[in-house]
Amino acid sequence: MIPLKTSCIAASAFLLIGCAQTSAIAVDPALPADDPRQKALVVSECAIYFAAVAKLEQDGRRAAGDPTRNCPPEARSRPADINPMVSVPSVTQGYPQTLYQRMSARGLPQDLVDDIAKSNAFWNLVAQRDSSIADF
Repeated sequence: MIPLKTSCIAASAFLLIGCAQTSAIAVDPALPADDPRQKALVVSECAIYFAAVAKLEQDGRRAAGDPTRNCPPEARSRPADINPMVSVPSVTQGYPQTLYQRMSARGLPQDLVDDIAKSNAFWNLVAQRDSSIADF
């Protein structure tokens, strides 16, 4: 009876860990939840995830989770240039680091996360977020 309990507890923990692998799209705490800028940030971030999934499929690869989970459908049709640029700033503390970590937490392969962190889409989202906060 005890081994069965232990197995059930271990299986439950495994399921909880698996479910937590794909983090929710975080809203920016500096903006009110119903602010249209908040939605624009989510759509821009999700456009990156949809582009990443498409790139993985094109390369015959898969993400470890579901990077587009909880993303609004309109983000699918929004273009996002996730190709690495030649000259880019390094990922710094604050929002760039948070975004970088979120991409990894959503199951994107590390090599793709590194490339996306050098892309126009990544840095445009960082600038969009900084602009939204500055306007608040």
